[in-house]
Amino acid sequence: MSEPIQEGILREIDEELRKDQFSKLWLRYGKILIGLAFVIVSSVAGYKAWQNYDITNRNQQGERFAATISLINEGDQEAALGALTAFQAEASQGYQMLAGFQAAAMMANGGNVQGATAAYDKLANDGSLDIIYRDLAILLGAIQRMNNNGDTAVLTTLLASLTADKNPWRYSARELTAILAKQSGHKAKARKLFAALTDDKTAPQGIRLRARELLTGLAE
Repeated sequence: MSEPIQEGILREIDEELRKDQFSKLWLRYGKILIGLAFVIVSSVAGYKAWQNYDITNRNQQGERFAATISLINEGDQEAALGALTAFQAEASQGYQMLAGFQAAAMMANGGNVQGATAAYDKLANDGSLDIIYRDLAILLGAIQRMNNNGDTAVLTTLLASLTADKNPWRYSARELTAILAKQSGHKAKARKLFAALTDDKTAPQGIRLRARELLTGLAE
């Protein structure tokens, strides 16, 4: 159940880090740097030197992260997890987050539900992360708790804030909420939620298809 939700997420985060980090940096500091350039040329030179260092440093981190991923692909899970832990302790914030998600996913795929849940909880409670990633960690942590037969009422409450109309993870959160309702015997609620997902043209196709299948099962 967890794979359709998690598939591609880590890759998308990595791509976002590579594409957006400089644009965010420029939006935050660009005007200040331009102003300083008119006052003293050395400020520009200093910024350029820092920028070149920053590019090199982030490229090195990207290469190191890619090397860690190759260990995963080669099946050396223990070495990969150790490398991720070491990398996470030294990397910049963006790559720390990415390594944290990857390590949690590895533990989840390896059957270490407790370790994966703790790793996702750590990300969810990290106030330095953007809310979109903290919400993602809540979602993925909820999946682990569901796999470990967690309390359905607690999990439903945990997911409630993620089902809001403007939350980017709302469709997955609604799907999980419907599954929880089905598991707890609240068939009417489950039917309503699955029907809403089935009829929602903006929902991802995979979620709509699963909702239709589960809705059909509830009608039998």
